Amino acid sequence: EMRLAPGIVTEPCGTQAFSVRFSPDDVFLAASGAQGKVCVFNATTGQEAYRLNRNESHPVKQVCWRPERSDASLRTRSTLVGASTDGKLRQWHVTSARLLQEFGEPSDTGQLFCVDYCSDGSCLVAGGMQKLWLFDEETKKLRSSLFGGDSRNTAGHASRVQAVRFPPAQHNLVVSGGWDNTVQFWDIRLGHAVRLIHGPHVCGDALDIEPSGRLLLTGSWRQEDALELWDFGSGRRVSALPWRSAGSAQEPECLLYTARFSRDATASRIVAGGAFAGPGGGEAKILERGRSDGGAGAEACHCSATLARLTCVSADFSHGSQAHWAAFCGSDGRVRTMQLLEENSARPVAAAATKPPAAAASKPPVAPSATGRSSFSGKPPLPTREAVAGKSVPTPAPAAVDRGYPSVGV
Repeated sequence: EMRLAPGIVTEPCGTQAFSVRFSPDDVFLAASGAQGKVCVFNATTGQEAYRLNRNESHPVKQVCWRPERSDASLRTRSTLVGASTDGKLRQWHVTSARLLQEFGEPSDTGQLFCVDYCSDGSCLVAGGMQKLWLFDEETKKLRSSLFGGDSRNTAGHASRVQAVRFPPAQHNLVVSGGWDNTVQFWDIRLGHAVRLIHGPHVCGDALDIEPSGRLLLTGSWRQEDALELWDFGSGRRVSALPWRSAGSAQEPECLLYTARFSRDATASRIVAGGAFAGPGGGEAKILERGRSDGGAGAEACHCSATLARLTCVSADFSHGSQAHWAAFCGSDGRVRTMQLLEENSARPVAAAATKPPAAAASKPPVAPSATGRSSFSGKPPLPTREAVAGKSVPTPAPAAVDRGYPSVGV
């Protein structure tokens, strides 16, 4: 069995945080917020190490680190890109806090909501209103605009594209999900979508692909069948993973904004989270994957840990071989990390992995209580689907009493 132990809690990255990502070496955590802030935190201490995008105010909906080779020079490491609702991508060299380039033509892109690099970092793709844009990493020039479908299997997206992913080790295929209840498969060589999965209602960072490329994970902003696994090749649904155990008295259901596989070779865990269907609040869960007795390749998961009382908008796993750190952000603007520990033990689940080293001189680590609980007594405000999507809606102030962890339970 596994339990969560508190790691760090950061200062707010704006009134809401939309995206959180571990750096490739797990030294930093990058987060983006509703007021255009991009904050890079020391993953060990939780102290802010770098502030980016200081002169912009449009929400940065997603950040993504450029993949790094092990022999990369320090000068080319620590490169981060952000997708903004002003229709531009911005790329920074984090450790110098320098804006390297901004690219994308707002008259064409309109608003951008998501971004992803291909596995070798040679190109990146961004999603906006019904379209995708593929850029060359070296020149930052537009390679291709992807729009529409083949008029036989799919017509492409009909609404906002909220998540986009390159399959592992593939450069000619991109997968995206959005508000129109579809996941689209795009052939970059043809410039349009070639097939679809109908059903997932993706409203955030809730699309991922297994490292093997065999399975696709989706999280939907709805009460029924919110978390699903799909066969990547055929588009057939493999499993609808229950959010609560059978007969659970806990209500209401959770509408998902985020869903991610762990980064180990077998993607042995899933992290997902969102907002309650009822008034306010939310939660995130870490699920252990396992094959069920249902046959036909069906899979089942069991919940090993729950982060309660947090409207979770984005989550991520560390890059360690066994992924024993998880990060969460959401409606209060803060980033939290949790360590995955064996029950009744201080040992991390990943015994061979180590906690990321400190990246910059800063204050001592946050010392949470032994139980991982805090005096937090209120629920963060519930962001509407429109707020998370970047529309101009009033944003409630963060709960002043939330200075630590929501309660942690199983």
